[in-house]
Amino acid sequence: MWSPTTMPALAIVLSALSFIPSTSATVPLEGYGRDDYPVECAQACSYGMPYNLDCPEYAGMTAEEKAEAYPSGACFANDTSYLTSMAYCIHSYCPKTVKNYEIEYFWEAKMIYDSEGLTIRWTYPEALAQVNTTTPPKPMSPEETVFNRTISLDTATYQSFMNGVKGYKAVAKNESMYSILAFMTCVMVPIGFSFLRFLPLPTSWRSKFYGYFIDPPAWGKQHTVATLGIGMVPTRGQALFILYLIGINCLATFAGYPNYTPNGIFPDRHYELMRHIGNRAGSVAFANIPVVILYAGRSSVLLRLTNWSYSTFLLLHRWTATICVIQVALHSLLWLRIMIEGDSYPLVLKYPYWYVGIVGTVAFSALIPFSMLPIRKIMYEVFLITHIVLTIGALVASWYHIIFLYEDKGGFEVWLIIAFCFWGLERLLRILRISRYGIKKAYVTRIDDKYLRVDIPDVDAHGHCFAYFPTLSWRVWENHPFSIVNCSKGQLDRESMIPSSASHTQSENEGAISPTEASASKEMGGAMSNVRQLRVHSNTTKPGITLFVQNLRGMTSKLAKKADTGIAIPVLIESSYGHEDTSRFEPSIEYPNTLVISGGVGIAGVLSSLQASLSMYAKPLGTTKLYWGIKSKGLVDVVKSMILGGDATEEKEAGESSNWGHIETHVSVGERMDIKRVLTTELEKAVGGTTVVVCGPHAMCDEARYVCAAMARHGVVVRYVEESFTW
Repeated sequence: MWSPTTMPALAIVLSALSFIPSTSATVPLEGYGRDDYPVECAQACSYGMPYNLDCPEYAGMTAEEKAEAYPSGACFANDTSYLTSMAYCIHSYCPKTVKNYEIEYFWEAKMIYDSEGLTIRWTYPEALAQVNTTTPPKPMSPEETVFNRTISLDTATYQSFMNGVKGYKAVAKNESMYSILAFMTCVMVPIGFSFLRFLPLPTSWRSKFYGYFIDPPAWGKQHTVATLGIGMVPTRGQALFILYLIGINCLATFAGYPNYTPNGIFPDRHYELMRHIGNRAGSVAFANIPVVILYAGRSSVLLRLTNWSYSTFLLLHRWTATICVIQVALHSLLWLRIMIEGDSYPLVLKYPYWYVGIVGTVAFSALIPFSMLPIRKIMYEVFLITHIVLTIGALVASWYHIIFLYEDKGGFEVWLIIAFCFWGLERLLRILRISRYGIKKAYVTRIDDKYLRVDIPDVDAHGHCFAYFPTLSWRVWENHPFSIVNCSKGQLDRESMIPSSASHTQSENEGAISPTEASASKEMGGAMSNVRQLRVHSNTTKPGITLFVQNLRGMTSKLAKKADTGIAIPVLIESSYGHEDTSRFEPSIEYPNTLVISGGVGIAGVLSSLQASLSMYAKPLGTTKLYWGIKSKGLVDVVKSMILGGDATEEKEAGESSNWGHIETHVSVGERMDIKRVLTTELEKAVGGTTVVVCGPHAMCDEARYVCAAMARHGVVVRYVEESFTW
């Protein structure tokens, strides 16, 4: 995703757009505030008129060149034969219900393409006065090679062009309607779907419904684990909405092409459909662009209105973007075929709208391979930079494409303006989130060889955050998501934790830590030393948050080098995200029990659910249990000390239970948890419904999801909540 520090990228977009010739405000969409053919009968006359005029600019041309030439606007505006023939046709075929002012408006503004600035030789009444209406003029015969007299259109010819005008108007209005439909429903339907959770259904029905239609993978047993390493299988709930996205876009692209025959404008139905579908695909693709950007925003209002996870919207972002790219490719391929079949390709290559369109198509198409999961996982920075560059290229090229083609008269700019507004608002909100705390100090403590603890004083946040460590890399925009352990309020016991560098923050007024103290700390060894340093009573607590980090590669390996140095490193915190609806963690009459399953550093993602399960009631409604599988014990002692506030005593043997306050805790150190056995045992003996909260490795989450859904289908009342994050 784009980081908030991609504002330079936004500046590039704005700079590029500033070179566009100054234009008026964007016009409305056809059929919704704009009518390109306000007088249909007059427009049919215009299309039915021959254009082989004897124009002054044809002087010196051969007969063949004249046959291929098209008159200029000035030629139409001053040609006697054309003006009198148009006036007679309008007089003959327009019904009396058409007002004179409507005809006069057409005459001045619509009769001649691009007539702005032109002075037409005669007004409509003046041109009609030049015609002897008592002796009707005859139609132009095939033998006449030059249109140099007043002619009439026979009824059949006029009707064929009238059919063409009606068909074109219907298709143009449908194009606008389906574009609006695709955009509005892709924004509103998620909100409507999410409101179903408020229906007063019995918990057993709700649990079964989720077990059948929402929680399980669409097929197989894996959801967050990539299938074949290239992509995730959506859940059934996600798949239902993805099918809707595909369906509404297919409908918007391929429906609504009435056939008016005979058609003087498009006598070949095959050509007509190619042209209309090509235009429709491009129009709906434009309508999808703001949806793609809206789904990608981590500050999107949809996150709060739907309570869907950010991972879900990122999945929908990828699917909608893929649909959009397919529509762009279809638009380009159909128009390429039209130009090749019409022998116009060499000519159209000279037009700016065409080669800018090629740039846009290539940029859109390249987004797909450069956004594949292997690239996102292995070369995330490459993905991020190419994603930004290609997106900017695609959007700017799209803007120029429609400006050059329609000269600010197509109305399609509105979709790009909405997209830019969504993008700019997202950037602004991210900057405001960061500005809330400004630059803070982070203290890094090594828990053991595998885990780090990062404590950031004077920050009050919850859920998830994105942390920036600008001094660790020249890529100052680089940020990473973390689950927050909130240490400032709502702690699980009377004692709370100050940042692991409490001694560091205090020593800022008392002097640096002495070498003797540092040596003693090292001699203590392991996590117990850290726990001793971290525990203080609440009357000395400074507000702050804690992040648990797994020491892997990249940024985390650089972070590990700063551990236990006593030196604070600058950090920017963009928060808070997630947990928009904290009630999903709180015990209720329907779901009195809380079962938390965590793997490794995923404990940070579920501490808030443990906190919520105990904070609402003096005595828990049901049971609160934690199953935690971890490879090393150091992090266990730190978390236990945070929860209990007392001395971190030795844990029982792996897998055995102990009580951390009201929490019945089962910790498996160095061995794999049997997720199926744990869930089956706990859910079958539970009294009342159970909220199962899972955070950990993807394979563990997938197994828990599959088992919970299966048990829900068999009558167990369970509510599944997954706190994992997937790109």
